[in-house]
Amino acid sequence: MNIDEVLRAAAEPVPARVAQPPAQALLDRIVAAPPQHAPADTAARRAARPATRILTRPRAVFAALAAAAAAVAALTVPHLGDRAAYASWTPQPSPLAAADLDGLADRCVAQVNTEYGYPEADPAGRVVHGEKRGDYASVSVVTPAWTALCFRDHDGAMRDASFMADPVTAAALGATGVEMQSWPQLRTQEGDCRLIAGHVGSQVVGVDITVRAAAGDHSRTVHATVEDGYFLAWYPEPAGDTDTTTLTLRLAGGGTVADLSARDLYEAPRTN
Repeated sequence: MNIDEVLRAAAEPVPARVAQPPAQALLDRIVAAPPQHAPADTAARRAARPATRILTRPRAVFAALAAAAAAVAALTVPHLGDRAAYASWTPQPSPLAAADLDGLADRCVAQVNTEYGYPEADPAGRVVHGEKRGDYASVSVVTPAWTALCFRDHDGAMRDASFMADPVTAAALGATGVEMQSWPQLRTQEGDCRLIAGHVGSQVVGVDITVRAAAGDHSRTVHATVEDGYFLAWYPEPAGDTDTTTLTLRLAGGGTVADLSARDLYEAPRTN
């Protein structure tokens, strides 16, 4: 049995085994192993983060969840094994089939009801958008009362990534406004990633997300899925606030609105 199989066996199921002596003994052996047996940044990547983060704004409540993230982080060394982390991810999305989109939306709504106690008042009024990037999919569900963003892992597991109550109206956004409805960081078995979703004004036809490394010497552009005034995307990202993220809105007339801070938009929407 290789180290990847040993770790997975110890980590599943997490709630029952994470506190038992065998799991602790395994963790002690990993920590005590010579440096050449693990990547140099293993300890930093394994640092536990809160499983639940709740942020408030005057008009809304965000809840960003990474279910059992702290427990899994204590036992899982990312990036080991034959599969490279998020190897099939692409900066350009592809659409989800209609059947997949509807099925993922139903699962996402069910998780929102279970986690937050928000049932869907009118399924006919649901607005759903989704995308694929390699083996992964994400789906955004918008209702008049709340929005949610969910992530389907490569193994088919569904994770509710974030929830927001009381979204702004299209009238408030105007022609070039933008509301960040979700911007959570999520941990999976392959490492950490960042998800993003929101609502844009009537003249916005494209959203490009520029992610700059903390050192400022590297950047990449992620092209969001944009449909009917809503956008979503996701990308691999190390744990913690190590990147600077900005949005560029591409307008129907050919112009742009550039260098919009994702962090600022997460605190308050841009309206006009």
